[in-house]
Amino acid sequence: MIIANLVREQLETMDDQSLGAACFAPLIRTYKEVEGTGGDFAGTVYKQLSKGQQALFAFWTYYNHIRESEADLYWWSAYFMANPLRWKALQASLSQFGDSGTLKIVKAMESVLSERGHPRSLANFDVSFNDLENDKQLSAIVSHHYDQLLSALPATLGSIANYIKEHPDDFLHIRP
Repeated sequence: MIIANLVREQLETMDDQSLGAACFAPLIRTYKEVEGTGGDFAGTVYKQLSKGQQALFAFWTYYNHIRESEADLYWWSAYFMANPLRWKALQASLSQFGDSGTLKIVKAMESVLSERGHPRSLANFDVSFNDLENDKQLSAIVSHHYDQLLSALPATLGSIANYIKEHPDDFLHIRP
C-alpha cells in the first residue's frame, strides 16, 4: 500500500496543506518511478489506490501546478481539460472531498476555455502560457478566477485534511 508514514505528533501539529502534501508525497514518488521506467501509472497503480487516494492524486497534481500564477491556472486548466479523464477525475475529487468553492472555479474555467474553443484533446493542443499577454479580455477573466481560487483553496485544503483524518488508513501509517 502506498501511504505516508508519520509520527502521531507530526499528524497532530500539521496544518491542512502540509497534511495533504505529506499524503500526496508517496503517490507522486510512485508516479514518477512508474512513469520514469516506461510504465503506465494510470493503467496500473492508480486503479489500485483507494478512492480517497485517487481523489487526492487527481486534485493535488492540479493544485501543485495552478496555484503559482494566473498563467499557470490558465495553461494547466486547459491541459487537464484536454485530458478528459484527468478533468473528470479532478471534478470528481473535489466533489468527493465535499468542496464546492474550488469546484465552482474549475467549472468556470471549463466554461471560459470551452467558449474560446480550447482543445478538448492533446492532439490539437496549442495553448501557450503567453496567451494571456496577447488577449487582455482572457487575461482579465482568468485573473478574476485566480483571485477567487486563492480565496477558495484554504477551505478546499481543509476539506481534504478532514477527509484524510476521517479515513486515515487510506493515507497514513501513524507511528507512536
